[in-house]
Amino acid sequence: MEDEETQLRPRDQLLRDTFTPAEGLLFWTVLLTVAVASWAADPRSFWVLGSFLIVGGFCPIILKTHEHTHPFFIDVLWTRFWLLSAPVWLIALQFTAGVLQDPLNQIEIENQLFITIKEVNHWLPISVATTTTWIAVLGIGSVYIVAMNLFIVPKSRSFFERLLPWLCLNAVLIAVAGYLQKALGLQHALFTPGTGQSDFFAFFPYDGHWAAFALLWSSACIGMALLSSRYEDGKDFIQSIGPWYLTGGTLLGATGFIVQARWPAAILLLTFSVMLLVVAVNFLARSKDPNRMSIALCSAFIGIITFSGGIFRAFQVDDYAQSANSLRRAAIEMFRDSPLFGWGMDSFPQLLPFYADDTLLGTRHDRAMSDILQLLAEIGILGCLPICILIIYLVVRYLRGQHDIHLTNHLFIGCIGCTILAGFDSPFMSPAVSLSFFLIFFSALRWADLSRNRVDEVDAKPDLVTHESKRSVPFHNKKYNETFK
Repeated sequence: MEDEETQLRPRDQLLRDTFTPAEGLLFWTVLLTVAVASWAADPRSFWVLGSFLIVGGFCPIILKTHEHTHPFFIDVLWTRFWLLSAPVWLIALQFTAGVLQDPLNQIEIENQLFITIKEVNHWLPISVATTTTWIAVLGIGSVYIVAMNLFIVPKSRSFFERLLPWLCLNAVLIAVAGYLQKALGLQHALFTPGTGQSDFFAFFPYDGHWAAFALLWSSACIGMALLSSRYEDGKDFIQSIGPWYLTGGTLLGATGFIVQARWPAAILLLTFSVMLLVVAVNFLARSKDPNRMSIALCSAFIGIITFSGGIFRAFQVDDYAQSANSLRRAAIEMFRDSPLFGWGMDSFPQLLPFYADDTLLGTRHDRAMSDILQLLAEIGILGCLPICILIIYLVVRYLRGQHDIHLTNHLFIGCIGCTILAGFDSPFMSPAVSLSFFLIFFSALRWADLSRNRVDEVDAKPDLVTHESKRSVPFHNKKYNETFK
């Protein structure tokens, strides 16, 4: 990309880096959606999920604007849209078809209503139809579609260089609000009544969700700090914006010492320590900054402390561990009984009384303390396959090409940490975490594509050489045998 920038004239660079109308619409759509999702972080708020539906319906307008106003060639725009959004439509279709098979049945005995499980066909989709499930399914699907557009619309890295700082700033401001909340001793999460428990942070009723959110944006902040250190025409790192990004990433990562949930806190601290190690290695091995030794040593020292804290939290005694293991076992039993299509979205809390052991009776649990196990129990193998195949394909597609794109790799570290956390907790229950994960994932992939290709060949590979049989003008490409007389 550096060679291209030196070859481009100022006018071409302006064309490349100036927002098109579609980029402008996507920029503000993402900012507003992230603000709503993270500052009103109640996972089941009708207002929040309803706003996602509105924004999701607006996305095709952005793509249509993109089609008509993009200055370069675009091939298979709508084909790419439908292929990338296919998991959402397939899950919605599976849920809709499953409404015909509701496994719950009510019976009345001595004027009292009891719920039983009736016989259903497990070779067909099943859904536990509730009034809240519809909006949850469509709302989370809309979140995915909003983030997915980041893989289609931006035409240059300048878009992400302007978007990611605002998203990082948003996360850091929430972290500051959480620190103030702890300092003031507030009794519940801001802007939400909370769960009645003390494990909350800022606007997140459950601090395990906050840990996943902080993990993602801490990696993004540190990735942006390292990006600023690689600008050839930039200032020394200490005099640039890089230290601000590192400070923001540290504020986010250090919340792992406050989070009460054991595994979310441990994985947040361990991921943060990995990112600090990346900073230390970068300044020791690659950087020519005059302050590289002091920056590397400070990062390594804080990384060692953070790593030790993460290991300590991982082996810390957890009073909730027995209940969490019981919930995971219940999810596994549900999956064994209906492995193909599962029991339907949001069916776990409805069916848990039939699968829970004695230690869980009389208590209400909405999640299986493992998003991976809960997804398998609710939508089965066939429901999980589309999104898994898509993610694996996109990652392999990146790895098969030039895969040393630094910012992409740093953003992927946060995504990997969040995916690992999904095996031990329920981060994706939070719309803020789901939106952040897909925003960072698709931003990383698009950044890689923009770094690998010329600006006018990212979305199209025009065939400039046409076969001679299809040319209307005579063309001769053989050796000339000229004779002079």
